[in-house]
Amino acid sequence: MRNLLVFLRTNYFILLFLLLETVSLSLLVNFNEYQNTAVYNIFGNLTGALNSTFRNISEYFSLRKTNQTMVEEMAKLHSRLPDAYYKSDAYSFYRNDTVYLLQYRYISAKVISNTTNMRNNFLMISKGSLQGVKNHMGVIIGNRIVGQVVSVSPHFSWIMSMLNKDSKISGKFKKNNQLVNVEWPGGNYRYGTVKEIPKHVDMKKGDTIITSGNSDIFPEGILIGTISDFNVADDENFNSATLLFSTDFNSLGFVEIVLDLMRKEKEDLKATFKSE
Repeated sequence: MRNLLVFLRTNYFILLFLLLETVSLSLLVNFNEYQNTAVYNIFGNLTGALNSTFRNISEYFSLRKTNQTMVEEMAKLHSRLPDAYYKSDAYSFYRNDTVYLLQYRYISAKVISNTTNMRNNFLMISKGSLQGVKNHMGVIIGNRIVGQVVSVSPHFSWIMSMLNKDSKISGKFKKNNQLVNVEWPGGNYRYGTVKEIPKHVDMKKGDTIITSGNSDIFPEGILIGTISDFNVADDENFNSATLLFSTDFNSLGFVEIVLDLMRKEKEDLKATFKSE
């Protein structure tokens, strides 16, 4: 209390000046229409700007949360779709029998880092071996291809993007199942190259290329892209084409890792064949 009295006595004239200034400004604003309107507009604009800023920040974090939730739900949905099941008999289905076995499971993950302007591009994602991620697993977003796992730690994974000179994907024409290979020649991250297109294939711009299912990395039917241009080579055994990737690799926020639950069985079978 003593300190307060000392402070008031010491700063008496300053406090009195500030009080009188406040009263004067209040009277000026309240009893003069022009000043009242000007002050109202200033504070109104300031308040509106602050509210807009806080709203945008709130919507940004809300949108990120919504995107993450959508990808997580998409991963759960993918695991329940018919394509996630191995079909040992195409003409019958028994839910409690072994005719249909769950072959693929999907895990959502956040993209921590990503490049598209290098010759060899990679992503880092927020799931690792503790969540069941292993090398050579496929990575997708929705029904579109992204890349494959090449290195794993307990909590993170390193993904080789399609935008990499070592990335070669087995694909096929959706319309006729003709097998092709897809690579990225470098340069523009939106376009790849379709190679080894059989000469007899009647290509058209807009033809869809999907994964063939011939590898252990991606399920059959994942979108790779559409033909945007092509070359018919008279002196070659195969034709080639330019592919517009279905995935916008520059805007990846969340992805899904494809877990092939029958992978070990297939690998064991291959090892048995090689050992004989």
